[in-house]
Amino acid sequence: MDVALMWPDRMYPAITMLMVGLALVVAGLRAAWRPRQPKGWPDWAMLYLLTFRRVVVGSCLVAAGVAWLSQVPWLLAASVCVGIGELLESSYYIGVMRWGERRGSIPSLSQ
Repeated sequence: MDVALMWPDRMYPAITMLMVGLALVVAGLRAAWRPRQPKGWPDWAMLYLLTFRRVVVGSCLVAAGVAWLSQVPWLLAASVCVGIGELLESSYYIGVMRWGERRGSIPSLSQ
């Protein structure tokens, strides 16, 4: 990890990671404030999960980029672990809700 933190050309991938993270956060917040209103609890849950995933994973990418630029190993490790964990967990829940919709267990989710 020390080699990655001390890499002289780390600025370019770290800034790219930071910018992608900021774009995800903005996209997530914009999706949450769309004029359409969810009609039932499945729509609210799907909107929450999609927004949560974008904002949290984006925030973790921003934190990882800052940690990489600033050479803070504990922040880099924590942000990568939290980002991967939340990405997997929220993707699982979204998959379950879509599976339930296809199966007919959950009322139709509007896209």
